[in-house]
Amino acid sequence: MKTSSYFISARIDDFVLYYNLVNDTLLQLPADRNEGCIECLKNPNNTRSIYWSKLYEDRFIVEDDYDELKEIQRRHWKTVNSADELNITVISTLKCNSDCTYCYQRNLDFPYSEMTEDDFDGLYEFLTGAPQKNIHISWYGGEPLLAKDEILKFCAKADKDKRHKYSYSVSTNASVYDEKFFRMMDRYGLTNVTVSVVGAGEIHSALRPSAEYDSDRVIRNIISMTRHTNVIVDLNLCRTNLENIREIFEELSGYRHSSLSFSFSRIVSYDHRPCAEIELDTDTYMKHVIELANWALDHQFHISDMSCFQNFGVYCGVYARNNYVVGPGLYLYQCDRSYDPQDSFAQIVDGALVYHPNHIGCADAELCLDPYKVDECRECKLLPYCNGGCDYLRKIGKSACPPEKNYLEEYLKLYYRIFYARQ
Repeated sequence: MKTSSYFISARIDDFVLYYNLVNDTLLQLPADRNEGCIECLKNPNNTRSIYWSKLYEDRFIVEDDYDELKEIQRRHWKTVNSADELNITVISTLKCNSDCTYCYQRNLDFPYSEMTEDDFDGLYEFLTGAPQKNIHISWYGGEPLLAKDEILKFCAKADKDKRHKYSYSVSTNASVYDEKFFRMMDRYGLTNVTVSVVGAGEIHSALRPSAEYDSDRVIRNIISMTRHTNVIVDLNLCRTNLENIREIFEELSGYRHSSLSFSFSRIVSYDHRPCAEIELDTDTYMKHVIELANWALDHQFHISDMSCFQNFGVYCGVYARNNYVVGPGLYLYQCDRSYDPQDSFAQIVDGALVYHPNHIGCADAELCLDPYKVDECRECKLLPYCNGGCDYLRKIGKSACPPEKNYLEEYLKLYYRIFYARQ
């Protein structure tokens, strides 16, 4: 017998948590018994230990011939090739009513700025022929609600497609709210809305200059959206807003028991849209995420984003075969950070995918990382979650590793608080 290579542990008050990232098993035991558990893990052949049977049942101890690396690969490829659902991110428009200083679409020239009526019709024709019964569409932009009438028209048509079951999500800056849109989308299968937020008052205005809306309008619209769907407020963190970001929680404190939850993301500087002066380094970002998340939980807010402990085998939709990004002109991309037709791998033409001649393979072998053959990745406890991390960041010369890599113990404590402590 041997001990699993992909588990972590963390102490919370008078008990200790063990979590196995390969098998998604969580073990809780009193702190005064932890020493005996550690000894059993060090000596996995000691079947007389009172801890052995539970550690074996939860796969913290495994057979000598059990190859965890192959199991990670098997689960990854099973999910990558899953045909149960078709997931489409639709960039309905690249236009926006804000000029965010940190937007990664900033300073780019778009050959096509928005989907036309023919594009929506062509997308619908393609989806009606999809072999998957379940289709999920994530409406994205730019600001997708600038195209709300076109989106609503598409969903009304899709609602008549009896061969498929559709569901939808929306990523928005919450500058636009239309009661009819959300009421009808709820009827058509809206599962959630993700709202990116940078702060209140002057902080919002400085990071998101706009003549059309301010932070008060964003807050009002978020509250209105909670009447129709789950709303995830994604707090975009940077040096400018760290001291003021709790104001968003305070503005929404009356709705903490509604369908509202919070997640966090880091504002990152890119060559085509530099904002290094406000970018947080990964360590500073993670420390504040942990602090803010614990503070929010202390004040009975819901935190939604702890995905590295809800592992389904795919770190990013880029890896999945039945996950596409569709942009104006019906060009298909693997990643929602690409918008140039020259970077697309296919196009929807007359309801069918037409692949570009060079869509198979990788032009740069260094970018085609096989994490299962790289010692640093093989030995990393986070491999069952990230499976090599973000290829886009690797391509542009940044770290591809998830930011939580060096904070797994603190993330495990948060995971427990979010999903178990309240039960």
